[in-house]
Amino acid sequence: KQEIDEILADVRGASVLTVGETDDFAARGGIISFFTEQSKIRFEINNEAARAAGLEISSKLLGVARIVSSGPKKEP
Repeated sequence: KQEIDEILADVRGASVLTVGETDDFAARGGIISFFTEQSKIRFEINNEAARAAGLEISSKLLGVARIVSSGPKKEP
């Protein structure tokens, strides 16, 4: 978990699909992150990070995912 930022920085700009399950993985620059919600496995996608990696995420997949952006989490 402590090395995530370093790993993501190492692959930034390369055509690498990053997938994780740690808190804020996608918001920290990962592309796909799995999380549990109401006893179900869900996922979120950082489409900015995917585009920066030269990857295109299917519109069908984007339609069922929670979309997040890179950067610090905003408080309500």
